[in-house]
Amino acid sequence: MNSLTIGTRGSNLALNQANDVKKIIESKLRVKVTVKTIKTEGDIDKVTPIHMIPDKGFYTKEIEMSLLNHDIDIAVHSLKDLPLELSSPFEISAVLNRKSPMDILLTKDSKNINDFPNKSVIAVGSLRRKNQLINILPNINTVDIRGNIETRIKKIYDNNWDGLIVAKAAIQRLALDYNYYEFTDSEMVPAPCQGIVALETLKERSELSSILNEVNHSLTFSISKIEREIAKEMDGGCKIPVGCLAKIDDGFLTILAYMSTIDGNFSIFEKVKGNLNDSGILVKKVITQMKSKGLNDILKDRLN
Repeated sequence: MNSLTIGTRGSNLALNQANDVKKIIESKLRVKVTVKTIKTEGDIDKVTPIHMIPDKGFYTKEIEMSLLNHDIDIAVHSLKDLPLELSSPFEISAVLNRKSPMDILLTKDSKNINDFPNKSVIAVGSLRRKNQLINILPNINTVDIRGNIETRIKKIYDNNWDGLIVAKAAIQRLALDYNYYEFTDSEMVPAPCQGIVALETLKERSELSSILNEVNHSLTFSISKIEREIAKEMDGGCKIPVGCLAKIDDGFLTILAYMSTIDGNFSIFEKVKGNLNDSGILVKKVITQMKSKGLNDILKDRLN
């Protein structure tokens, strides 16, 4: 295998991720890599709020089609954009070392989270962020926002808004220099797999999956499987506010999980910790505890 083509969305953030993959593959596998940009439905429709998007492949299906057509060898995604259930031809062959999973509140000046006056306007891109923010600052106003990171930041200045919640990983990758407040994981549980870059391939390309094991970050891969499993158990997706974070430290696994009704009036937060070898038991434990606090009621509320 002398060359590979990877497909990605065309935003600066997506290209940054793809070029990281390119560098790692070329360095470790001694294979020439070409990057191909592919426009997805999510790149075209920049208006529909995330929770109203009907298709879970909003940011990925056109790239997956290029995989099926053998126009590309590897699809590079933000893992949080991939559906929790991949279509049968596809698999996640590798992930990169995780950047920060946390959310940050980007501001025009260096405000602490408690310095925002009543009726401050904060831009948010998901119900998960909105509902957790209102738990912290019940007297602020929120506005929905879509678009790439640069566009979102421009909007807070153009509209004289007070702040914007984004993933810290995006700011890290693009080396953007702005004032921000970093939420703790108990203040705002991040989206499952936030900050993780995934390499998706066709299952039939078993030889490719095998060599990509050389670039896979095994610890992040384990974390991603745990977070996706929990999100799946909570029936999480764009339409329901779900957060999940798995942390591994010195042989111990800590799992945080969050879920709320769409309107944010009812939410559940759970945290479990135990031996990493008992990860399966811990996943079941956190889901059981979420169910005991009303997980199924939230799911019913979504259907009404």
